[in-house]
Amino acid sequence: MDYHKIITIEPGKRSGKPCIQGMRITVYDILEYLAGGMTEAEILEDFSELTSEDIKASLAFAELREKLDRGTQQIRDGKIIDGELVFQQLQEKLNRIEE
Repeated sequence: MDYHKIITIEPGKRSGKPCIQGMRITVYDILEYLAGGMTEAEILEDFSELTSEDIKASLAFAELREKLDRGTQQIRDGKIIDGELVFQQLQEKLNRIEE
């Protein structure tokens, strides 16, 4: 799945948070619904404009952002020797999503 076509970041929309394209629903909204115990089916029922692919894209975006944040911290802590390469690869993936 091409996630960067689903997740968009626009400075004037929801304070620049990553949103589902064409909607004001953020990745973080979806994560909060899931963390609060809603199932994918319940989310899709409550928000008929969402698709299963939107939810999967949100999870993939969050996973990539977490890996980037964790990798950055490990680089700072000196736990990754070739941190620049790891950081560069993760940043490139995230940039493709944010474009």
